[in-house]
Amino acid sequence: MAHSDWQVIYQELADVIGEEATLKVFMNFRGSTANFPLNLVRHDVTLQHVQFDYQQGCSIHQLSQKYDLAERAVRNYLQHNRQTG
Repeated sequence: MAHSDWQVIYQELADVIGEEATLKVFMNFRGSTANFPLNLVRHDVTLQHVQFDYQQGCSIHQLSQKYDLAERAVRNYLQHNRQTG
């Protein structure tokens, strides 16, 4: 069966990852509801990287851009370090 006959979500997925990988996803997760986090990296890992880079001399603005975070979030990450460290 051609992938043009598939449900739209599977067609879009096939366009991104290929038909074979889409079939694997379908077979393993069909019927499931998936919610993908906005960030690939876990929060605790990002926190460690932000704190390390800050100690190495990166500014809050640089960290904000590097990790795609608001400057306020960077400040909160650094404040977390002061409270727990």
